[in-house]
Amino acid sequence: MSFRVAGDYFESCSCDVSCNCIFMGLATQDHCDVVIGWHITDGQQDDVDLRGLNAAMVIRSPKRMLDGNWQVAVYLDERANEAQSQALGAIFSGQAGGHLAALGPLIGKVAGVSSAPITFETQNGKRRLSVGTVIEGEISELQGGDGKTAPVISNAPFGALPQPVRQGHSEHVRYDGHWQTDLSGTNAFLAEFAYQS
Repeated sequence: MSFRVAGDYFESCSCDVSCNCIFMGLATQDHCDVVIGWHITDGQQDDVDLRGLNAAMVIRSPKRMLDGNWQVAVYLDERANEAQSQALGAIFSGQAGGHLAALGPLIGKVAGVSSAPITFETQNGKRRLSVGTVIEGEISELQGGDGKTAPVISNAPFGALPQPVRQGHSEHVRYDGHWQTDLSGTNAFLAEFAYQS
């Protein structure tokens, strides 16, 4: 099975200001909580069209992410039919291969895989992610030295996507599902993602 998906990316974590973890450093807190959202603007797995669908993942990792033993919870767009849901689950869990497959060995426990209403909005340097009653968040780009555009991190040695990310700030992000966390005022990354196998 081959796939190709591209679209908009939302990430917020509990690290202060920016994320040390993408440089293989220690999280700035005792552990790292991460909320990720994907909105597919184009893509499919084999002949299954995935355009317009969303997925989200919540991660709780040790202070050093590369130590593994992550807990993860995956949320798939409730609008997806059975074939689309299976494709979303395989792609965003890394089971279908591609970039996310490298993160698979770091997962110690899958707390759950659930279907949920997911809203993903992009507007004027901001992203908003809502997943049922468990995730509510808004992130925005920071202003770079030119006073116009966000700082960009490219070629980071570790992370959920190989594309450059724009440094952002969490306006408010909360998760109240398999565990609880409040990421308001912490690190955020905004990007356009592309994965394939």
